[in-house]
Amino acid sequence: MSNQSKKFHDYLDRSKKGSNPLSRLFFSVVRAIDPYIQYLIVVPGYGHQIISKTGIVTINPGQKGLVLVVMTAACTIKQIFHMTCILEEQISYPMILAIGIFDIITHSLATLSSFIYGPSNGLGTLQYVGISFFTVGILTELISELQRKRFKNNPVNKGKIYSGGLFSLARHINYGGFTLWRTGLVLTSGNYWLAALLFSLHTWDFTTRAIPCMTDYCSKKYGEDWKKFENDVPYTLFPYIC
Repeated sequence: MSNQSKKFHDYLDRSKKGSNPLSRLFFSVVRAIDPYIQYLIVVPGYGHQIISKTGIVTINPGQKGLVLVVMTAACTIKQIFHMTCILEEQISYPMILAIGIFDIITHSLATLSSFIYGPSNGLGTLQYVGISFFTVGILTELISELQRKRFKNNPVNKGKIYSGGLFSLARHINYGGFTLWRTGLVLTSGNYWLAALLFSLHTWDFTTRAIPCMTDYCSKKYGEDWKKFENDVPYTLFPYIC
């Protein structure tokens, strides 16, 4: 095992391929809880009750609260689709649970923030920026992964690296899309501090752990082809930025 493999921890065991229907069902159930919780926070008004107990004055989340519920449902559907139709590696039950809990906590903080940060009527500039980030990010992640999946499903391309489509713009553009939509979702709540924190957290995790893990794996699997890909596509997360 290389020093890089020891240094960085990959949450997926990429040597284990194949479908695991039970783990995919478990993932779907865990993730489906998230939008339902956000619905309860906004529509029946449980968010107001929770925040009021802290002594903080609340506002009507209005349209941005409903938008957050829709966003949470959309990303849940996307992630379930990814888990059931795109992901090749097996994922452990503890990791599924950890992902579900992290998403519920993060999205709940965003939804609760909509009761604190304005505007209370309609949507403001931050909301439109957040919605734009979310839309561009989730479409970027989804389209790039579908493009790569279609390439890999073709027997002619067995053992070849995919460097086309959106991946020709950034080597890990799906990670960049993920970071963008997660940030956009939180930004829509009006809580720009939490959005900045989440953006920094995901960027740090991808650049210091996930990308080094993937680089180590792909270097061993594709050899010189991976080096050429790195030279041809210098950007990692965001085209023309980093």
